[in-house]
Amino acid sequence: MNGLSERPEALREKIIGLGEKSIRKSYYPELQKRIRELEEAKDLVERKNAELESYLYVASHDLRSPLVNIQGFSARFGKQAEEIKALLALMAVEGENLRLREEALGILSEKVPRSLEFIRANSEKMDRLLNGLLRVSRTGRMVLTVRPLDMDALVASVVRGLSYEIEESGARVTVGTLPPCAGDEELLSQAFANLIGNALKYRSPDRPPEISVTGVRSLDRCSYTVRDNGIGIAERHLERVWDVFYRVAGSGVTGGEGLGLSIVKRIADKHRGSVSLESREGEGSAFTLTIPAEETAHE
Repeated sequence: MNGLSERPEALREKIIGLGEKSIRKSYYPELQKRIRELEEAKDLVERKNAELESYLYVASHDLRSPLVNIQGFSARFGKQAEEIKALLALMAVEGENLRLREEALGILSEKVPRSLEFIRANSEKMDRLLNGLLRVSRTGRMVLTVRPLDMDALVASVVRGLSYEIEESGARVTVGTLPPCAGDEELLSQAFANLIGNALKYRSPDRPPEISVTGVRSLDRCSYTVRDNGIGIAERHLERVWDVFYRVAGSGVTGGEGLGLSIVKRIADKHRGSVSLESREGEGSAFTLTIPAEETAHE
């Protein structure tokens, strides 16, 4: 009778309380298990990323030795071919031997230099690729030096460093007032240099480049957007532009090996932030880098 004599509100609260306790009792072990699984998965991903970065470093470093040999011996071969050509030109020959000498001189004057130029160009390309891989691996392996940053000063310094490219392209770069944040100065400078550099590189041939850098703070995050009026990116490429060595086919832009945006993404990840892209083909792109506003966010 005591239970029935309680006020309906009190009885209802007791029943709800018992229900919540029962729910907590039945779901708590499962919740704890899920949390442990997520933590283990996160640790596994971090270990695999560290291994991948180590492999990238070792592979790019070890491949440099044979590449240096190829470059060195091809240069030596070029000099030796010139020496042989000079000796042949001095030889006194006649008849069939004269014809053979002229044929040999033709090979040394035309075919050998063409082949050596092919070797040189591809060696330089391989050298750029290896340097890119080293940059990617070093970005992932670097220990962050996080401190409060004056982003107005940081981006102004990046723009000054790109002043030649800006002047040559006839671009107009405007920078708004940027909120300060906490981050690694060297890595964030590299990220903005890559984003602004891309905007200059992938400019439209039909109009002068217009590039703006703006920023806002929202709660514990700062977001910085680099917007341009360049050639833009087709929707089918939007997800893949972050991949190492991925270049948008048919962009008509020479130079670069498709590493800039993958490095920007790694820098964002190291800051426990993110980078996103909005783009319309033929109209331009906007890249937004979001990172913590305070140093405590990195602890």
